[in-house]
Amino acid sequence: MSDDTDTALLVEGFRRQLAALVTPAVIREIEDGASPQSLWASLDETGFVDAMLPESLDGAGLDLAQAFPLVLAAGEHAVPLPFAETMVARAMLAQHNVLVPAGAAIVLAGRSALIPCAGVAGHALLDRDGQLVLVACSAAGSDLFRTRSATGIHVGETLATPAASDDGVLLASAAVAAALMAGAMTRVMEMTLSHASDRQQFGRPLGKFQAIQQQLAVLAEQVLSAQVAARTAFAGRGFDATRVAAAKCRANEAATSVCNIAHAIHGAIGATAEFDLQLYTRRIKQWQLAFGSESYWAERLGRARIAARADTTADFLRLHLATGSA
Repeated sequence: MSDDTDTALLVEGFRRQLAALVTPAVIREIEDGASPQSLWASLDETGFVDAMLPESLDGAGLDLAQAFPLVLAAGEHAVPLPFAETMVARAMLAQHNVLVPAGAAIVLAGRSALIPCAGVAGHALLDRDGQLVLVACSAAGSDLFRTRSATGIHVGETLATPAASDDGVLLASAAVAAALMAGAMTRVMEMTLSHASDRQQFGRPLGKFQAIQQQLAVLAEQVLSAQVAARTAFAGRGFDATRVAAAKCRANEAATSVCNIAHAIHGAIGATAEFDLQLYTRRIKQWQLAFGSESYWAERLGRARIAARADTTADFLRLHLATGSA
């Protein structure tokens, strides 16, 4: 599918289905230990999990740029299951003629201190000894943010070893995390703007105070920059190390400001279990920790700049990060 209008309609349909399926109540139930099978079956039945598969395999044939809005939407709705990860993993495996088990939920398990959604997935895609590997898995370690993530996984049966891989899963993991963060930050911004408009203090809305307006402007700036950076990681035919480094570094940096400002404007209510804001900020912090810190990715980006055949940093940005480049 290459027509922009058709893609926009596809994304809008996906957003409507997420709004109906992934409610705050459902998110809380899964976080509290309820089985994710019903929600996963509903998401799988929509067909969007296979959106990046070629039409010959009953997919929509979306490329990375076209799939980006779907990942962004998953972040906006705080989907508590590895929808985006599975969509990308299925596409990566299909390139090597590997079809995953029916209904399989797959986490992207690049090198990380935390694997989001490891507690609600039965399979993982990882790099092992220079190979791309699909394995059965279960969660291990701690769920630091109470999101059904885990600090590690128990690796079970190896289901496929289709190709050589040089950090391919780590790049995919970080790119997807950056896009999910950007989506969740978008929702946090919307909630914060709404709260500032509705909440009255000293007889007028919070948003009428200059100090709050300044903080909202900074919040919007950080969210927009994270969106642009994450979109850059989904440009081209595959996940490029330089693009991913820039995306994850910028998203991680933005995450701290976005969460701090949102909670400051909401006050104590934003941290309560009954209020929805924390459903999103906990996930933002989870993805911030996963798949490399801003320092790690900033170092990789710096090394890429040093190694690049570019006279100026402006040339480097144009050649390696502009969305129109390959």
